Amino acid sequence: MNKKFLLLSFFLITSLLLVTTSNVTSKIASPPAGNAADPNSNQTCARATCHNGPAQAASLSTLAFLAGTGVIPTDTINLVSPTFKYVPGTLYNLTFKLNSFTGVYGFQTVALKANNTQAGVMATTAGTTQINSAGGRSYMGHKSASGTKTWTFKWTAPAAGTGPVTFYYAYNTGDGDGEPVGDVIYNGLSTIQESTGTGINDISDKISALNVFPNPISNEFSLAFDLKNAEEVSSQLISLDGKVVSELLNEKVSEGNFNRQFNTNDLPAGIYLLKLNVGNSFTTKMIVKQ
Repeated sequence: MNKKFLLLSFFLITSLLLVTTSNVTSKIASPPAGNAADPNSNQTCARATCHNGPAQAASLSTLAFLAGTGVIPTDTINLVSPTFKYVPGTLYNLTFKLNSFTGVYGFQTVALKANNTQAGVMATTAGTTQINSAGGRSYMGHKSASGTKTWTFKWTAPAAGTGPVTFYYAYNTGDGDGEPVGDVIYNGLSTIQESTGTGINDISDKISALNVFPNPISNEFSLAFDLKNAEEVSSQLISLDGKVVSELLNEKVSEGNFNRQFNTNDLPAGIYLLKLNVGNSFTTKMIVKQ
């Protein structure tokens, strides 16, 4: 009788520990692989043992998915800028940024080819992210739930001829009480095309020494560059929901150094893309208004 009681007690305690561990992993640590709403698993963490469901559609007002080849992101992945194309074999810094909410946050994303196999190679860049793998696919996600709303990681684009790549993603906004009630999971996808040229940011045959300063900006900033030949130049400030909020330039600029100041007193605080068009080429830079 005692042996049966001890075995039953051991089974109950072990089961409780397993359930508790599963919940802690889901709510605090990085989500298990396969929760980015991709076709391979078709699920997120929006379930009773993790966070309440069903998952809601991602919104442009809450999410910015940014890409750049330098430290500062320079373009938005397909959410508001469908012109973005990846250059095969290029190492990108990708930034997953939530724009609202209060509480604790988490995310997971995976990059897949049209046949739903891994596209490119992901790598962590900071202690806030980690990779979990399943079925030959790498899922990038938060390392531990916290008040962090921005995660940056590296992605090396796949080889030439891969074609379109789709980033599937899910993100969580939680109230931090350790319970699924009050937490919301959002999910979505962004498909980017392969570039068959030199990439949208490569206009080095037309300009050099492009600089926006200071950045972040307060009431005004300077736009400077060296133009190799006289060209028609235009420039706009674009919000993360794709709207042109300010027309900066639209004129023929002479060869040589260009340096002009622009006033931003009427511009709300936030993140913007500065788009510079030179002839038939263009590039973008991210600026932050304080």
